[in-house]
Formats: sequence, C-alpha cells, structure tokens
Amino acid sequence: MNLGENIKKARKAAGVTQKELAERLQVYPKDISRWENGERTPSAIALARICRELNASADEILELK
Repeated sequence: MNLGENIKKARKAAGVTQKELAERLQVYPKDISRWENGERTPSAIALARICRELNASADEILELK
C-alpha cells in the first residue's frame, strides 16, 4: 500500500467520512481526497494531526513496521 491508501484505510476503520476528517483538520474535503488518491502528500504536521484524529499510529500509516 501507499501513504494515501493507508490514510483511507485508517479513516474508514475509524468510521470517519472525508468531510468529517476535513472539518476536524480544518482543511478542505478536496485535500483529504487528494491525499488519499496520492495526488498530494500531507505535510508532517497534517500527518501528525491525521494520526491523532483517526487514533492511528504514524508507523501504521507510513508502513514503518
């Protein structure tokens, strides 16, 4: 998997929609879509916030394990 797929997987596992995650992160829903589709990469700060909001580890999303 890639980063975008891992974000999507974590988001779905948390039962959160793209719109809900965007609201929590204070970004546009299109940003979430672009991250998940691999069109863009979230910043390190955004990635940390994604992990916190989805209760997912960075290791899991970045496939460090």
